[in-house]
Amino acid sequence: MPTTTSREELLDTIEKEAVFLEKEYHGCSRCVLIPLQKHLGIGNSAVARAAAPLAGGIALTGDTCGALLGGLLAVGLVMADDNIEDNQAFLDTMAAGFRFHRRFQKAFEATTCRDLQTAKAGKYYSMAKPEEYKEFVALGGYEICSALVGKAARLAAEYILELNDKGALPVKLSV
Repeated sequence: MPTTTSREELLDTIEKEAVFLEKEYHGCSRCVLIPLQKHLGIGNSAVARAAAPLAGGIALTGDTCGALLGGLLAVGLVMADDNIEDNQAFLDTMAAGFRFHRRFQKAFEATTCRDLQTAKAGKYYSMAKPEEYKEFVALGGYEICSALVGKAARLAAEYILELNDKGALPVKLSV
């Protein structure tokens, strides 16, 4: 990333790319994670691939929002230690994840795909049921989800950059 890019420009870029990815390719969890990885220099493509089944509220079940999970994966990438025996790193990562979860809940007033769809679209559409999925697409469901995905990616980026600024990350990001 060029050093001339401001923090606001970086956040705007991450948000816009997440919106684009969700509209074009779908998969809220990976669409949040990919621009965070690209612009913050974290993780690799295997992590984004592993995030794919988390979409639709965890494998189309309507449970925890995939955009939240994508953000949590990014938090884990910057906080967690490769050494599974490092209990303090684990506890620090859990605390950071807890704080991000609260920020997401405060920003969106819900954390499940089911509740977020109901709030934004008036009802829940099961992505696992072909007829409901068709209704979701017809009503512009991907426009609704794309906006949320973009905001979630921005929220995660803001949080990770705050952690970086405070020196709370095990390795300082080069942004």
